[in-house]
Amino acid sequence: MTTTIAPVSTQSVVAPATTAPVSIEPCRDAAQLREYIDAHWRKGHILARDERMFAFQYQTLWVDRAIFPRGISVLGAYQGDRMLGFLGAIVAPYPRPQSYWLALWHVLPELKGGGQGGKLLNAMQEIAVGADGRGEGWIGTFGAGPEALPVYLKRGYACRAVRRWTYSSAAIVGSGVPRSMPLNVAESDAPADWLAYRYTNHPIFKYEMRSQSIFRSEKNPWGRVTHCLRLMGSWEAEVAGVCARESRLAEAEGVPYLIDAWAFDAPGPGWMLAADDVPTVFHPPLPRGNLIYAVGRPFVPTNVQKGECDQDRPN
Repeated sequence: MTTTIAPVSTQSVVAPATTAPVSIEPCRDAAQLREYIDAHWRKGHILARDERMFAFQYQTLWVDRAIFPRGISVLGAYQGDRMLGFLGAIVAPYPRPQSYWLALWHVLPELKGGGQGGKLLNAMQEIAVGADGRGEGWIGTFGAGPEALPVYLKRGYACRAVRRWTYSSAAIVGSGVPRSMPLNVAESDAPADWLAYRYTNHPIFKYEMRSQSIFRSEKNPWGRVTHCLRLMGSWEAEVAGVCARESRLAEAEGVPYLIDAWAFDAPGPGWMLAADDVPTVFHPPLPRGNLIYAVGRPFVPTNVQKGECDQDRPN
């Protein structure tokens, strides 16, 4: 895949406490980036210790090598040979054919507040918006916290709160909530080749691929959990069937069970807002809140799913 825009240009600024220039450019070296993630993001992070997951996230089939010569969809802030920060993106073919789902964004603590993080975002934004040569690309993320919202809002991003929902077949009677809204004219749904890349060929997780839905069930220290990664079309019977099967397993094991999904509104009959004390997908499975934000430029996708961005990664 190629585009008509040139590779991102180097932007020089002066870093605090030094006169050496800082450049923002495509990731120079995967090993250096993985070392940075391990040292400054989180020790032992999956992207630092597993080359398969690193490639899965930042080297998708849709990365344009005319923009990212090493095939790694990450921008780094460099001072000489030293990496000072980075911004990664998962390049995907939706909600527009060339889209950048932001995933991991960090600068060294001594640089925070100095504008380096904003420069990384501006540079990635410039790439994404011009991705197809007509200014019709897309950039955004699913999972932004409230502290990040001002950063996106002042740059013209649309933002919308996403809530966590849990399912119970006992709650179906009288529920009658409509399913996901149809897509708007500006966006497309995830194509089959992306679903195969993201789920069928995942390097670690095994997904249950149904005709209308995608699930991942796991046993963890909290109990048994089913994650609804995508709900499409007439998913009701598939959700009910998986819920019944996994509930029986949890009962036999003597552990609690839940099935959850993230969405702007209730996905449909049987879904209720999650209680504050249920665990999240992230590990260890601790309560981390049931409200996050989806942001996008020029729009927020009509529907978001738990499998978007990196919300279902093994952390």
